Amino acid sequence: MSDQTCDGPSPGELVERARTGDPAAVEALLRRYALMVDAIVHCYRLPHQDAADARQLVWCRLAEYLDRIREPERVGSWIARTAHSACAKQARMAARLAPVDPDTLHAVDHETPEAVVLAAERGRLVRAAITAMGDPDRTVAALDLHWPRAPAAVVAEAARLPPSRVEAVRRRARRRLKRLLTEDFGEYGGPPPDDPPNERERAPRREP
Repeated sequence: MSDQTCDGPSPGELVERARTGDPAAVEALLRRYALMVDAIVHCYRLPHQDAADARQLVWCRLAEYLDRIREPERVGSWIARTAHSACAKQARMAARLAPVDPDTLHAVDHETPEAVVLAAERGRLVRAAITAMGDPDRTVAALDLHWPRAPAAVVAEAARLPPSRVEAVRRRARRRLKRLLTEDFGEYGGPPPDDPPNERERAPRREP
C-alpha cells in the first residue's frame, strides 16, 4: 500500500527526484507534509522555540536520511514518526528547565487561577492520553485534535492506513482517547481508579 494521497507526483516519485538533488521535489515534499508536521508538533504544546526546533529537526532528519528511507512511497508515515520522536525529545529537554518569560510577570490576567489550572491540567491529560496510545491511533488522534478537517488521504498517509480505513480508525481512536481519559485519568466525570492499574490492565484492548 503506497502513501499516494494527492494529485501530481506520488510521494515515491518526489523522494526519488529529491535524492537526485531536485530542489523543486524537496520543496514539494515540504509543502505536502508541513501541515501534518505542524499538527503533530502542536499536540505536544511545546514552547514556541522548542516547537520551531522540533519542526527544523524533522526536516533535517528528512534531508539526512533521504537516501536511506526504505519505502519512499511511505515517506509521509516516516515523517509522522520522526515528528513524534522530535517532539518527545524537545519535551524532555524543556522539562529540565522551564524559564519564566519576564514580560509576563506583571501582565494583567483576567482568568481566575482555578480556570487557568483546570485548563492546563485538562490539556496535559489529553496530550498524555494521546501520547500513551499506540500507532496508528496516536497519529490519527493528534491530527484529529489539531487538524480536525485534515483530508482522509493525508491522515491515511501519516498513519500508514488504507484511505478506506481512516474513518473507522478515527472513530476507534476517539473511543480509546475517551476511555483513557475516563479510566486512567478520571476525566469526563469518571472516578479515578482506586489503585494504579497493573501491567495487564494497562495493556491496550483490541477493538475492531
